[in-house]
Amino acid sequence: MSSRGMTQAQIEARRRELERKQEESRRRKVKQQTTALAQAIERTQRTLAESGTAAWVQEEITEIMAVVNKAKNTPASGNIDSVFNELNVQHVKLSSLSETSNQRQDASQREQWMAESAVIGLKLELEARLEDIERTEALDQVNTLIRRTKDLSTTVQKGQITGLQQQIAELRQSALEIHEQDMKQAVDEKLRREIITALMKTMRDLGFAVGKPTIDKETGGVVMIGQLPSNRSIRFEVNLDGEMEFDMNGFLERKCADHLDEVLGILEANFNIATGPVQHNWKNPDKISKGSKGFPSGGNTRTMGGGQS
Repeated sequence: MSSRGMTQAQIEARRRELERKQEESRRRKVKQQTTALAQAIERTQRTLAESGTAAWVQEEITEIMAVVNKAKNTPASGNIDSVFNELNVQHVKLSSLSETSNQRQDASQREQWMAESAVIGLKLELEARLEDIERTEALDQVNTLIRRTKDLSTTVQKGQITGLQQQIAELRQSALEIHEQDMKQAVDEKLRREIITALMKTMRDLGFAVGKPTIDKETGGVVMIGQLPSNRSIRFEVNLDGEMEFDMNGFLERKCADHLDEVLGILEANFNIATGPVQHNWKNPDKISKGSKGFPSGGNTRTMGGGQS
């Protein structure tokens, strides 16, 4: 017997809650990084002022300190990512102002200096993202982008800055997309682990001997099989999106439905895991003796339909 169900309101609500908490934690961390960076810039600015160097780069310092003040006044719930990125660029500018005040000769040199600062600021931004990324694949992708910023820096140092802002924007957008996808998959996997844990406890409470969950190489779903002393079996497969497929072996039609309803009822009552509307699709066991996935001996099947709300 097989059945399929899609988790609905409670699963989606839990997903949103996990995403919200994850985003709040990340924003608090970025705010802490922003505050520390703003304080470092203020210390450097005071050093420049005491040395007299600031008089030659006053326009730049004014711009930099305006960004610092903006950063200090931006809460974690605000546009903190944009402020942190901008502050990184200003920090790089400030660190080179002493030398710049002595070497600046013309407008082209200023343009070159700003281009180099933008590239270095982008590199710092990408490196900061690495701290929040969990999956190895995403880490490799962002590290590739960082290597590209190093190549871009070499190009800029040679005076080739045409189209630089577009290249920076493309790299930044790529990093953002990788980061967002990594966060989404992290939430999905945490949600699936919660479902699997709830399933294991429910089945054990109902007297099933439950094996260790495994990954189906074809579907990528997590598979868990429980067996009763009577050799009746139930197989759950949970995909990343929360969809569950059920296969039951050795149950008569009505008994099969009763056991599955009992499992799903406990999941809903104790773990807030809801299933979609059930559609029964009874088939002749003789005709599906090799059709039930994971149970070559066959058995009745039931299909659950529905979707997330």
